[in-house]
Amino acid sequence: MMIDGINKILESNEIMVRIGPTWYNLESIDCVDGVMPILVSDNDGEDHEFDMADIEEFDNSEIMEPIFMLTNSNIVGIA
Repeated sequence: MMIDGINKILESNEIMVRIGPTWYNLESIDCVDGVMPILVSDNDGEDHEFDMADIEEFDNSEIMEPIFMLTNSNIVGIA
């Protein structure tokens, strides 16, 4: 499943997401009943849950391996 592959990437790579004015570390993604809840952590290590649609921007400048980005309708892998 694609979600499992993305979560595997997140285990060993730091991908930051901006939700509103705040940047979070993307910890995991799930797919439940047609929605995509995400688990993120802040600078203090606290976990928060949002929906994938809440993400406004990705930043993965720390990694050079495969990344993914949000398009209007789906997630696209880039190798």
